[in-house]
Amino acid sequence: MFNKLLDNRTMHWRVRQLDRNLKHLKWQFKRRFQHNANAPVNSVSLIVVGRNDNYGGDFTDRLKATIDWNYNNLPNCELIYVEWNRIEDRDSDTPWISERYPNSKCFIVPNDIHVDIAANPKMPMMEYYAKNLGMREASNDWIAMINADVFLAPDVFQNLKSLNKGYVYGTHYKNLIWHGETINEALINDKKRIKNEFATGQLEAVVGNFVMTHRDNWLKATGYDETLNDIRLGVDRNGLKQLFNLGLKPMVLGTHYHLDHNESTINSRNNPTHGNAYRIDKSLNIPYHNPDNWGLQQYAKQEIAKNIWQLQKI
Repeated sequence: MFNKLLDNRTMHWRVRQLDRNLKHLKWQFKRRFQHNANAPVNSVSLIVVGRNDNYGGDFTDRLKATIDWNYNNLPNCELIYVEWNRIEDRDSDTPWISERYPNSKCFIVPNDIHVDIAANPKMPMMEYYAKNLGMREASNDWIAMINADVFLAPDVFQNLKSLNKGYVYGTHYKNLIWHGETINEALINDKKRIKNEFATGQLEAVVGNFVMTHRDNWLKATGYDETLNDIRLGVDRNGLKQLFNLGLKPMVLGTHYHLDHNESTINSRNNPTHGNAYRIDKSLNIPYHNPDNWGLQQYAKQEIAKNIWQLQKI
């Protein structure tokens, strides 16, 4: 009986491994033979969002480790950090970010604006409203959205040197056990650290961690749907459908690594701060069109320190 169970587990592992390998090969073929990379990428705007609530534990440490790696490896990187619904009696992450990364812009969205927007009292973080704000403030032609606990593998940096405006780009997924150390290639190459992994089919399952396309595409899409003000889970896939509706094609650039923590979706699919994705998956809102002031453009911005702005009601 034990041997039979072991054989079943081995078979399942081999099937999953074969599936990953086939998907990797498929995207490598497409990237080499079907992807006309005709636009050099000289600079990237990197959008990261968060809250000073220590989400997942060691949030600031994870944020610092991932930004250090991504910022220093992307070409002429502009960092845009949006701190949403800041807790007033806790230290903000924006001061050290603005000091540590010279080419950065930080935006603080206070509680009174969050309360005006959020329709779910269990959801203190409006991730995709924050990303929309980042899009509207980005300066470079290529804009990448990446989560605070995610860093890109070296193959991504190599493959994004030249892209195509007609594509939306994503990455395969690896979940990595992290002990607070600096991210480097030795850590990346340590296979014992990989807790789980999968290769993406059409980007849907990974687009929340990393997604990149040309600025014009984000603006034409009007960002993520701002009628979805009571949910986080599924908004990423919905935005991807909007980009596909514009005629964009999917392409995989390589792999991203996620620093494992208990509150991540892969460990806690019923996290109440994410909301319920059922109605998004069943909705027919594509194409949507946000109002002209999408991305919180209706609010004033007061510079409270160098490269730090706080949004205010007019």
